[in-house]
Amino acid sequence: MPAMLREPFIYIMSSSGKRLRPLLTLLACEAVGGKAEDALHAGTAIEILHNFTLVHDDIMDKSPIRRGNPTVHIKWDEPTAILAGDVMMGYAYRTLSMNTPAALLPAALREFNRGFIEVCEGQALDLEYRYRNDINTGDYLRMIGMKTACLLEIAVSTGAILGTADGQALTSLTTFAHALGTAFQLQDDLLDVTATEEELGKSIGQDIVEGKKTYMIIRCYELTRSLHATDPKRMLIDRFYAQHGLPALDIPDVVAMMNELGVTKETEGLITENFSTARSALRVLPQSDARTLLDAVITLLDKRKR
Repeated sequence: MPAMLREPFIYIMSSSGKRLRPLLTLLACEAVGGKAEDALHAGTAIEILHNFTLVHDDIMDKSPIRRGNPTVHIKWDEPTAILAGDVMMGYAYRTLSMNTPAALLPAALREFNRGFIEVCEGQALDLEYRYRNDINTGDYLRMIGMKTACLLEIAVSTGAILGTADGQALTSLTTFAHALGTAFQLQDDLLDVTATEEELGKSIGQDIVEGKKTYMIIRCYELTRSLHATDPKRMLIDRFYAQHGLPALDIPDVVAMMNELGVTKETEGLITENFSTARSALRVLPQSDARTLLDAVITLLDKRKR
């Protein structure tokens, strides 16, 4: 592989990510009676897929920092980042096929393809929503179901397929993963305005500056429709929508508005609700060390700061 592809590939895969998706793949396989090693290559493939999406998302979002380090398109350039992302997908498919039994490979590939397509569709919606003013919180939750939760679903469903799960176990795991992914993304939205820069590994309030219509921003918009047009909170959120984002100096005012309208607390409650749904879904599975560890993942994510 040419150095211009190999070096950014290694760079992004060596960064300090949580490796959540491959962990879920291995645990899901074990939770339905399989062996973790049978899902190792599938978990690796899903992690490569996830990092591919980050490389391309950072280009589209013009993000300078990822996990506390310069993004690939900043450290190199955009053409290199695009090509590196493309070759990552090739390696993801190759890795998935390396150790998957022939009888199970078609089902595993169907899930992998579904994840690949849905995450791209979710990113497209995310970009589209930035220039639409008619998005509601339901639209947003459906979008993050595709962009974020879907990859967690694919992680557990692929692991479950390799562990030869029955239909009930597969449904339980995908319900768990969807709720976990929803909570995870809402938590990201919340941390963007409540964490410190040191905790988050990037600039605080970046979603506000980039004009991202997160759950919290959309909810502020919904709640301010009943206020007078000259109310400072309504004027602030209207300016966000009109300008597709706000300068960094407005971040404290946006955060204050979220607190005053109760949106911060509401988001915290929705995160807790989704973590609870994820925990309940696991109870369908037989008791095992893997199920206990899946439950522990919920607890760990519930306490995260980045």
